[in-house]
This record gives sequence, structure tokens and C-alpha cells, in this order.
Amino acid sequence: MLQTLGTIALFLICPLMMVFMMRGMHGGHSDHKMRGQAKLKCRSPQEKLAALRGQLDDLQAQYDHLEHTMHAETSPTSAAVDRYREKHF
Repeated sequence: MLQTLGTIALFLICPLMMVFMMRGMHGGHSDHKMRGQAKLKCRSPQEKLAALRGQLDDLQAQYDHLEHTMHAETSPTSAAVDRYREKHF
């Protein structure tokens, strides 16, 4: 009798453990994405604009660094960089 109960318990535990492991693997990732999207939707337009301005400042700093590096390597390209900057900024 005890051996039969042990066998039945083993067969019930295996699928339950699989369900919990799969939920942990897949459910955790999609849950984080949904929370992030929900956060973005809950933010005010002013907060979104401030975040975008911060990203723009970071990108501008990266661009300036690359421009400086490129200018140090080859000076003839500085005129092309200046023309590009005049058109786009």
C-alpha cells in the first residue's frame, strides 16, 4: 500500500514540478516586459520627454566623442563632419 502511494505521489510530483519550472522560466521574462511597458504607459508626457532628452544628450556625447576621435585620426574629414552637423543639428 505504501509503495503504491509513493508511486502515485511520484507521478503527481513530476508534472507539477515541470509546470512550476516552466512558469518560472517563461512567466518571469514576460512578466518583466509587461511591467516595463506598464511603467512606460503610466509615465506622464513630461517624464517621457525628460527621459528622451536624457537619451538625446547621451547620444550627442557619444557623437561628439566619435567626432573628436575621427578628427584626431584624419583632419580632412572634419569638413564633412561639419557639413553633416550643419544639416542635422
